[in-house]
Amino acid sequence: MKQIEHLDDLETYVPPGHDGTVNRRLTTAEFCQNFELVHGTLAPGGVAHRHSHEKEHQVIYVMAGAADVQLGDEPVVRVEAGGIVRIPPGVEHLVTSMGPAALELIIVYSPPLNR
Repeated sequence: MKQIEHLDDLETYVPPGHDGTVNRRLTTAEFCQNFELVHGTLAPGGVAHRHSHEKEHQVIYVMAGAADVQLGDEPVVRVEAGGIVRIPPGVEHLVTSMGPAALELIIVYSPPLNR
């Protein structure tokens, strides 16, 4: 893994259960066993369908755009640029990009996701 790179040079992937999403791993378990850092972009209308992570804590920082987020059975909350979403392990969550611009996120998983 190079120590200095540009976002555009990183490999993209679509997580399972996500539509309209393009992610890039900024760092992985090979760099640090304690966390994984991801840049995510969801097109307007893109969805991270309801799912949970068995052992990973997830923190989402909204850089741009707007999302409707539901954690567990709680009401849906609109989260915009500057918003932070903290998701403990085992909590089902749903994220929908509300547009009109793409939703741009920084996501931390700790420990890193199993791939």
